[in-house]
Amino acid sequence: MAVITHIVVEGVTPEQYDAVRAECDWLQQPAPGGLAHLSWWEGNDNHNVDAWESEEAFGAFSQDRLAPAMAKVGVDVEPKVTFFPAHEVFLPSATTITV
Repeated sequence: MAVITHIVVEGVTPEQYDAVRAECDWLQQPAPGGLAHLSWWEGNDNHNVDAWESEEAFGAFSQDRLAPAMAKVGVDVEPKVTFFPAHEVFLPSATTITV
């Protein structure tokens, strides 16, 4: 079942986020089961909303790619992840916008 995740990584800078993104290589190598990803900051905290095919797909990405990338670039904050059952995931086009 598809899920929506809200992930909060407290005290992570945009530069640290970008380093993790580059190490994970998720823009060039999308994660199996990953459907959508949006990211923003509130104060010093990084927020992300993702759509995944399942909690297991997110778990595999987190274990195999995200956690090792975070460790490699020195981000030692444990992400706070909340799952919600998806009612709908609609993706009209594939677009990547980074700053």
